[in-house]
Amino acid sequence: MSKSFWRERADAGPIVALAPMDGYTDSAYRQVVKSVAPHVIVFSEFYSADGLVHSPILARTVLPHDLSEKPVIFQIFGKDPEKFAEAARIIEWYGAAGIDVNMGCPAKKVVKSGHGSGLMINRDTAYACVEAMARAVSLPISVKTRLGWEDHSNLIDFCRGLVDAGADMLTIHGRTYQQKFTGLADWTGTYELADMVSVPVIGNGDVMGYDDGMAKKKNLAGFMIGRASFGNPWCFLPGGYRPTLGETVDVMERHATLLIATKWRKGCLEIRKHLVQYLHALPGARGYRKSLVSVESLDDVLAVLGTIRSDFAGELDKPTPNANENLMDAWKGYEG
Repeated sequence: MSKSFWRERADAGPIVALAPMDGYTDSAYRQVVKSVAPHVIVFSEFYSADGLVHSPILARTVLPHDLSEKPVIFQIFGKDPEKFAEAARIIEWYGAAGIDVNMGCPAKKVVKSGHGSGLMINRDTAYACVEAMARAVSLPISVKTRLGWEDHSNLIDFCRGLVDAGADMLTIHGRTYQQKFTGLADWTGTYELADMVSVPVIGNGDVMGYDDGMAKKKNLAGFMIGRASFGNPWCFLPGGYRPTLGETVDVMERHATLLIATKWRKGCLEIRKHLVQYLHALPGARGYRKSLVSVESLDDVLAVLGTIRSDFAGELDKPTPNANENLMDAWKGYEG
């Protein structure tokens, strides 16, 4: 993939991306999003650069991806430039479209190790990691970070340094490290940054869907949607698209099939949280949700979905309620 990937995508139209989210954006999730919205650029969960280098099993487990996911960007975290460079070579070998560096995760254990948001205050290390990767591979290197530690007063200087080191695109989550995931995202600093650097800049934080992202985009190259996609991959479509109940159940079946096929027992446990989110706005869903949080196999999932299809046989072609209503108060932090 060319280093000009992000510039070419920005020139072609707004960049619409699935945000990297730990515990969510695995291959099955990415395939589901792409099946509904093929124009979306999907990002992976974040993986340890050290882990990819030292554990071939980890690399063989998380880096293979389906052709339908392309172009897929893999996000990694760490603080060792040499490990970043080697991890980048491994990711390139697996056919990724690009590599993203997590410099935004505010989790205490991550920052305490000097990773994630910790790199915002260890600038020399941050720049060295980007430069090592940019020299090691032909893939474009991007960075996802936050407005700053306490405010966005140092954002432009920090990001200029990242670009000078070789970053080809920047994503800014509209909260500071100290905010974690509290309050509303503020994109003001991101708009200012976009006019001050030579690479595409995209915004992230509290985007409820495609139309909301376009309204927030302004002078940016695009936007990421994260938590709004939980149980609602249709959020990437314009016009406030509302799937029918039949479409929703079909996608639930596809998601379960993909996840369980790739992760087996672990997939059976993980699919529970996804399935209940698809039914967030379904009237009278409590009983179905109770069954879905205890599924032990794909057959269990199919049995519950079969019951829904039977119980709502005359309503499968009707649009579902807005799945994003009142979600802001319920969201917890997943995006870095």
